[in-house]
Amino acid sequence: MVLRMSRPTQQKNSGIYQLRMRVPQHLIPLVGKEFVKISLKTRDPQEAIILHARLLADIETRWRQLSVGVISLSQKQAVAMSGEIYRSMIVKHQDDPGDPAYLQGSLMKDHLHLRPEKGVKIVQITKNTALFERTLETLKFRRNDKAINEYLELHGYRIDEPSLALLRKSVADAVLQAKEYLLKLAQGDYRPDPDADRFPKLDLTVKKAAAENLGKYAVLQVFEDYITERKPADSTYKSWKGKIKKVAAEVPDIRDLTGDWVVDWKDRLLAKGLSAVTVKDGYLAALKTVCEWAKGNRRISVNPVVGITVAVPKKSKTRTKGFTPSEATTILKATFADPPSRCTTEMKSAYRWVPWLCAYTGARVGEITQLRKEDVQLHDGHWLIWITPEAGSTKDDSARFVAIHASLIEQGFIQFINSRKEGPLFYNPARHRGGTGGNPQHKKAGERLAGWVRKLGVSDTRIDPNHAWRHLFKTEARGVDMDVGARDYMQGHVPATDGEAYGGHKPHVLAREMAKFPRFEI
Repeated sequence: MVLRMSRPTQQKNSGIYQLRMRVPQHLIPLVGKEFVKISLKTRDPQEAIILHARLLADIETRWRQLSVGVISLSQKQAVAMSGEIYRSMIVKHQDDPGDPAYLQGSLMKDHLHLRPEKGVKIVQITKNTALFERTLETLKFRRNDKAINEYLELHGYRIDEPSLALLRKSVADAVLQAKEYLLKLAQGDYRPDPDADRFPKLDLTVKKAAAENLGKYAVLQVFEDYITERKPADSTYKSWKGKIKKVAAEVPDIRDLTGDWVVDWKDRLLAKGLSAVTVKDGYLAALKTVCEWAKGNRRISVNPVVGITVAVPKKSKTRTKGFTPSEATTILKATFADPPSRCTTEMKSAYRWVPWLCAYTGARVGEITQLRKEDVQLHDGHWLIWITPEAGSTKDDSARFVAIHASLIEQGFIQFINSRKEGPLFYNPARHRGGTGGNPQHKKAGERLAGWVRKLGVSDTRIDPNHAWRHLFKTEARGVDMDVGARDYMQGHVPATDGEAYGGHKPHVLAREMAKFPRFEI
């Protein structure tokens, strides 16, 4: 986490050594500067090395604790922290505790609030002095805030409001105990404080602040706010929410996310066996996007995921991603056979037509399985398929037309369309079981088709049983010099140039280019 310096640096003018180190990027907002420079107050190189090492260890410990984020203390932990403040007071003053009269005067304020049975007598004696003209309001627990803040700052602790209230109460008791013991020392009584061992050892395995108290800074709340504003596809929401929930389980407050934590998280995901691509394009991409939105909406000042990546091993390509002629033939032939048993009418239609539609359009399987009767349209004498997010989803939320190949028409696809009622062609909405939008019926239809293809014997894991049609379509389209603009438009790909993004594609142009596409001969 820390940029270690191998040795202290010496100032050119004075010759005095100093510690100089860069503050980790994610801690700059908390530390308040990019570099830390501290004089070691010595010109002796050997002494400087020792002082540098000690100071460096203290700074690293503090920064590591700052990276932990906001913590919530139990009562025991608050008392343990107050014990450390008590001991620091004793160590600082035990050799020369001071004038007993001064210490007695200092104790008056503590007794007034914490020992009222003693405070009453003091007030009676000193009721006319200026010291006690102030109200009791000024003598509450906040009077030790300076000592508390110095302690928290020194160790890098950040605590929530309920914890601060606990700590104030514990520190008030600890400071009173320390002053009473120092008074005994000042009076010449150096016997050990019999109550010094009442403070437990501080256990730093503290619990995080409850997410429900974090409001707009809770990781899951930030995610939901991003979703509300961005409105991504249901499938994206479903996929990302599971990943973000895992982040929130460990770091509920988005302000506490650090680059170091993200790197550790990434390493743990890889160690679990997730692929580098999944971690990079799934987990890190989701968290990076959400954090970037949070940064733009002033929830955080730095995106902790920026600059963190995964080294994805380069895969050796031992075959094309599209179907071979033999594989394509196997699948298309099977569409004429009896479908699997216990199929709905809509799923039988999917086994019959979806592979052919994928083969002759190069569309994504989900774009085909979500088709509705009204999406097959006649324009200027040309049959077209209207692929639209209104039917389900498209990758870029853009609608497009695809010309229907003559082979599909000859096989009776238009007659099939005319025989169907309005609505989805390849699934029945009435059979919807109330699942989430991230797992729609048309997606399940595609999954069943993928399993069916594997059972046909097209089992090469180097290709996707549905997506391979898109690669094959592109290959065949290139072979017949199909217009690049029309080809990419019908497949829903980004135009090859900015110029190709201008204008549209008329029905006769799409039909003309589709006519070039070769037939699959079965």
